[in-house]
Amino acid sequence: MQDPSRTATGYPAPLFHHQNGGQPPPPPPTAYPYAAPQYYNTNQPSYASRSFFRAFFATMICLAVIFGVILIITWLVLRPSLPNFTLNSLSLTNFSTTTQSLSATWHIAFLVRNGNKKMTVTYNALRSSVFYRSDYIAESQLAPFKQDTKSQTTLNATLSAANAYVDPRVVDELNGERARGSVLFDVQVLASTSFRSGSWRFRTRVLKVLCRKVPVGISMNATSGELVGGARECQEN
Repeated sequence: MQDPSRTATGYPAPLFHHQNGGQPPPPPPTAYPYAAPQYYNTNQPSYASRSFFRAFFATMICLAVIFGVILIITWLVLRPSLPNFTLNSLSLTNFSTTTQSLSATWHIAFLVRNGNKKMTVTYNALRSSVFYRSDYIAESQLAPFKQDTKSQTTLNATLSAANAYVDPRVVDELNGERARGSVLFDVQVLASTSFRSGSWRFRTRVLKVLCRKVPVGISMNATSGELVGGARECQEN
């Protein structure tokens, strides 16, 4: 027979009686009744983007500076200069005027010199014009050509005007010069030029050549005339 004084084993321990009616005590209070939200650093991608663009622009600036320095050094070494234009000859034929029109043909020869020792020059979109003072008279397209280093080329141009309208004032001024034995014309050449040395090619630029106040001897009753005073240097820019 089992001794009643011994503690029985194998049975659940008796419930602990609490003062609140037998329920277990509530868990200790927390700062949030639910899981605390997690915060992420949203500034990190923005900072990375700014760093990338700073590095990119710094690289571009460095490359631009290096490229500019190379161009300057190349320019100083090659020392390109503008070609020289000389108006060698000019003859005028079929010249006549009315109250407000003019007819004539100009035959012009230029001597073009490329003084560069290391650079060739290519001339494209060549156009020659004749002006009387500031009034346009005639124009002609010329064939493109290329000049080697330290070389010279003769450039011929023929310009014609057939009953071209001119202001009566211009006709009066022109006939006034004819009465004195010569007429002053301005001759202009425009060209798209590019300089090259080996694989180096500099940007294309527009070359403007102007021969100012070129005297052509022609009397009042004559229909032809020639350049007076020999060859004339022109201005290039």
